[in-house]
Amino acid sequence: MRNPNGYGGVSRLPGNRRRPYRVRITTGWDTRSDGTDLQQFTTLGYYETRSEAMIALAEYNRGPYDLGNRSMTFAQVYERWRPEYFQKYPSTQRVTESAMALCRPIWNVPLRELRTGELQEVIRLMGDKSRGYQSKVRSLMHMLFRWGMSRGIVDRDWSQFVELTAEERETRRRVFTPQEIRILWEVWRGERPLPTEPERFRGLGLTGSVLLLLYTGLRVGELLELRRQDVKLRERYIDLRGTKTRAARRQVPLHRQILPVMERMISRGGDNLLPAPDGGKLTYAQYKYGWFDKTLPGLGMDHTPHDTRHTFVSALDSAGVRRGAVMFIVGHSQRDVTDRYTHKDIPELIGEVDKISYDC
Repeated sequence: MRNPNGYGGVSRLPGNRRRPYRVRITTGWDTRSDGTDLQQFTTLGYYETRSEAMIALAEYNRGPYDLGNRSMTFAQVYERWRPEYFQKYPSTQRVTESAMALCRPIWNVPLRELRTGELQEVIRLMGDKSRGYQSKVRSLMHMLFRWGMSRGIVDRDWSQFVELTAEERETRRRVFTPQEIRILWEVWRGERPLPTEPERFRGLGLTGSVLLLLYTGLRVGELLELRRQDVKLRERYIDLRGTKTRAARRQVPLHRQILPVMERMISRGGDNLLPAPDGGKLTYAQYKYGWFDKTLPGLGMDHTPHDTRHTFVSALDSAGVRRGAVMFIVGHSQRDVTDRYTHKDIPELIGEVDKISYDC
């Protein structure tokens, strides 16, 4: 049965093509020199089967859309999506950009033409990357497809069928020992040198940041986003806006022993609590790879930044702090925990963290 005039059509292209069926739609008319009308076409897309092509053509005619948007590539969608997302979740920028880099094989493919097979191939090409890395890539795919669906670029989220192939790895976590924490205090007080601290970080007092992580349980990303105005020193808490989950938006009580460290950080001036060598905001890469991983080994320590959080939670548990309070302090969701603890409970939470003793 022939399609009506102006409806568009489906044709099979010659050769051995993965998507041989081309869908074209009418975008206008031109007049030949002899006075007859010539139909103008624009390609809507290419499909594996004639059935898929006919469905795509029917969907377009049922609700015509902006062809400029519908032809946007994976990379173009990312560029349109990321400003608003990074403004809302600034601490996720580093890991999201890393995930996007791993999606390079599909950067130039129109989002509407991507299917589970192409997305799954990206995961396969990640080789020996961890399951966590694969999960972050799949999450990015999902967010871009959801964004595309909300703007009529795609009609279905094909990323939901992508499977992770890497095996779960047991994460090695090592708590800081009392002796190690004692050494960090000695460095902070100027009683011990930092033999391997990179020159460009000298004078920033980043050893104090490790102590701050150990006594608050903050995530590194949360620490790097802190501004001086977020610290309520007299009231002994940090007003953390949080960028990861609803539970991350909380007030973090300050242990009595960490107050001098916080005072010194604030006294340096500037908007950011931890400034970069150039005076701007310190990035995660600068902190972990540029300073932490190069400095602590010189003190005989083998840790990751997240070990500080693990150490803090273990210390709260050893001190007998109630599980609900622990979950609130470190920003983990647990049923009604985020509703149960409010600003008025800060004195109670301060009393809980003050139970911690690292015997140093």
